[in-house]
Amino acid sequence: MQILFIDLGTDMLPALGLGAEETEKGVMNKPPRSQKEPLLNKTVMIKGFLWYGMLESAVAMGAYFFINFLYGWPNHALASSGLIYSQATTLTLASIVFCQIGMVLNCRTERESVFKVGLFKNKQVIQGIVVEFLLVIVLMYVPFVRHVFQTSPVPFEGWIFLFCVPLPILLIEEARKYYLRHYSKMEKRS
Repeated sequence: MQILFIDLGTDMLPALGLGAEETEKGVMNKPPRSQKEPLLNKTVMIKGFLWYGMLESAVAMGAYFFINFLYGWPNHALASSGLIYSQATTLTLASIVFCQIGMVLNCRTERESVFKVGLFKNKQVIQGIVVEFLLVIVLMYVPFVRHVFQTSPVPFEGWIFLFCVPLPILLIEEARKYYLRHYSKMEKRS
């Protein structure tokens, strides 16, 4: 429950920044959405829950096992309490937040490359990401907060893991967008 509370809180600011995103090129050339179509349509559900959800789940599980691996797993049992367990669950939570950083950058455009529109152009999204990062720092290093949420600082290798998390998520989505742009062009030529 604590992880859900923290995750919902950290996702809000970057998501609000998406409302300030400039309109994607060519959006007015598309037909309007049907009034009968729900906002959470099939495409949004597949992208949000299957695509992003599976990526985030895999990274979060990887984070948990990564900390245990640093401390001798699989030769030793997975930690079920103590410092190793606390570090593993903390890195799991932080990896979810860092996944969200990659995902919010991806959500800035539907088909266009985020590198083409400018990775750091939306100041509100960047400010939200900075707040997310600061909240992770507070969760790991402020004693009172650590006690309430039962978190702990992660080792240096954990930070390397975290900083690597957004890049593959960003690049996987960029590959998907490239495929969509290429496929659409091929379809129009036919």
